Amino acid sequence: MNSTTKAAIGIIIVAVIAIHILHCGGIATGSVQNTPTTGAAALQQSGSPNPTGVIGGNTSNSTDGGTETGQTKTIKLSYDGSQYSPAEIRVKQGTKVRIEGDPTTLQGCMLVVNIDTYGISKAIRSGDNVIEFTADRVGTFPIHCNMGIGNGKLIVESS
Repeated sequence: MNSTTKAAIGIIIVAVIAIHILHCGGIATGSVQNTPTTGAAALQQSGSPNPTGVIGGNTSNSTDGGTETGQTKTIKLSYDGSQYSPAEIRVKQGTKVRIEGDPTTLQGCMLVVNIDTYGISKAIRSGDNVIEFTADRVGTFPIHCNMGIGNGKLIVESS
């Protein structure tokens, strides 16, 4: 193998690594456009001490690590090294979902949480880690990063 071929291979390897890092959000901080989630921007701007908008109501723990208050389900989302945790979020149709991402574990490409069917693409950052929406469509929807990994699921069951 001559020196020109070796140089070309080296350039290709560096280019592939750079594209991967930029695509995952590892170096290009702030390059991901957050898609506003229904009602979240208004709640965050209101400064309300009760960001879920639910007053009173019963609180219960659920099997996917979330809690439900009235019609709002709060999920603490993290990354366990191989997939989003919890890997499965299960709610009833019509439930308001509040996902609180853990910015200490959601890093690299995993910091961008996507739920395509709901038009959600959110970069999880310290101080900006909440995704809120109403689960109004029945079905199973993938939760993934921009590279299509994370292997999470949102399961919305009919009420």
